[in-house]
Amino acid sequence: MKRLLPLALVFLSGLTTSLARIGENVEECVARYGPVVERLPAKIKESDPQSCVFSKSGITIIAEFKAGKAWQHTYRMAGLDEASVSKLLEAEAEAVDGGWSSPIKIGGQEFRSSADGKRIAVTTYGRKLSDVGTLVVAQKSFAEANREGYKTLLDTVSEEVKRRAANQPLKGL
Repeated sequence: MKRLLPLALVFLSGLTTSLARIGENVEECVARYGPVVERLPAKIKESDPQSCVFSKSGITIIAEFKAGKAWQHTYRMAGLDEASVSKLLEAEAEAVDGGWSSPIKIGGQEFRSSADGKRIAVTTYGRKLSDVGTLVVAQKSFAEANREGYKTLLDTVSEEVKRRAANQPLKGL
């Protein structure tokens, strides 16, 4: 453990300089992280068609855009801890007056809201220090659009469950 502390301090000292911010365009993200290492299909239809994946300082960053501006970031890293999350949120908060709320813990995740109420942050820590954890920072409008997608998916799953139940033969007869 004593050997990990100096490594963690070196890592955290460079962390805030390598982070994107919600509202930046692709070129600003490239200037901050370096080249896009992969392009993925967007998660939700309201987003631009492709998300960009970056990798810097041991962090994988997936940025989803709407109208050319980042409206959601997913940070993934091994050993994500409270200090790392604080640094990541601090970098994101530079454009947010008043910073972030205290975390609310629900079902193994931590939820925060920006002081202006326009952004949310969800943290999922790994079970062990070596596990990968995630921090998702998004505009509230992204979360609302994403919720509609989940609602549609849940409705579809619910209908399929009902259909399968109706087609099962009666047991015990």
